[in-house]
Amino acid sequence: MDDRQRIRLLIGDVNYPLYIPRSDEQLYRDAARMINDMLNRYRETFPGLSKEQYLAMVALHNAYMNLEKKHLNDTAPFAERLEQSISLLTDYLAKEEE
Repeated sequence: MDDRQRIRLLIGDVNYPLYIPRSDEQLYRDAARMINDMLNRYRETFPGLSKEQYLAMVALHNAYMNLEKKHLNDTAPFAERLEQSISLLTDYLAKEEE
């Protein structure tokens, strides 16, 4: 059984036909809704710009949010700090045993 389906998403004023996994349909529809909501907000806030400018603003906003989340999920600094703490505790406990 094919688990992919064709859907159409209206983003801005353009219809986009997509062929996607069935399990992802709601995510695609929610993403399109978010894009349209942002487009409308930018149109209200900055009237008179071109369609391309509005789409660029939405793309920039989404790229920024993705990078911000990636940065927030970066656990390397915490892992390094944890390693330092473990090392300090190990050294301290070793001195206490002597």
